[in-house]
Amino acid sequence: MTNLTGSLASRFLLDCEGGSYVITSKGNPQIKKAKTLLRRSGRDKEGLFLVEGVRLTEEAVSSGLVEVAFYSPKLLESPRGEELLGKVQAAGIQAVACSASVLAEISDTVTSQGVVAVVRKPTWKWELSGLIIVADQIRDPGNLGTLFRTAVAAGAKGMLLTTGCVDPYNNKVVRASMGGIFHLPHAIFGGGQVVKMLQEAGFQIVVADLTDSETYFAAHYAQDVALVIGNEAHGPSSELRQAADVRVKIPLLGEMESLNASVAAGILMYEIVRQHHLSREDLL
Repeated sequence: MTNLTGSLASRFLLDCEGGSYVITSKGNPQIKKAKTLLRRSGRDKEGLFLVEGVRLTEEAVSSGLVEVAFYSPKLLESPRGEELLGKVQAAGIQAVACSASVLAEISDTVTSQGVVAVVRKPTWKWELSGLIIVADQIRDPGNLGTLFRTAVAAGAKGMLLTTGCVDPYNNKVVRASMGGIFHLPHAIFGGGQVVKMLQEAGFQIVVADLTDSETYFAAHYAQDVALVIGNEAHGPSSELRQAADVRVKIPLLGEMESLNASVAAGILMYEIVRQHHLSREDLL
């Protein structure tokens, strides 16, 4: 640890817990523990994950799940960053000041906004109803994160992830979700378990699939409907494909073999929304 000098450093010090020192050692125990959360094994063991950046940390603070927030002088370069630090401290969350090089140890972004928070994985109490998204072995972090983001925007009630999906608490998934990870109930199950849960709850299972399927705008979607988005390379698993009540496809009018998984999901979700809310003027 070391003392800081200068006007910005003085403000930085005033905001530090204890008011005198900043972590500058990459071997600091708190930093070393936080660094383990960059790996899935560490996240699974601790039940924690990392969020980076001002906006996502704001979402995390609002969720009440933040354990500790690490920040560097960069955070105090903007009024919004200063406001965030004030919210962290007002919420009684430990705020730990670090040098930029130390914060980089627990960050995987190229351009840091000066804040990384350690967050507890959310737990949910929810019943299957309405529109449910099934992420079936989605492997790309950007796709899964965008799936979360779009599902929240479309008013989905939850997401079931099948075994083999990328970790939903992967840093890239969390960033791509734009906070959706905090708003959409989700859980991970085997494909057979997902089928059993949905069938027992009386859900219509709609699988996005190019084989033996009808165009998505010709299908009728029940109020309790599970939309299955399959693996980017191989499509839906055999378990979910066989369980489908309806298989739908998006017509490809140009010279393309397929659509990006998250783009296809967005198109299908909003057709379901359109049918469910056809009488609402604001959605026509």
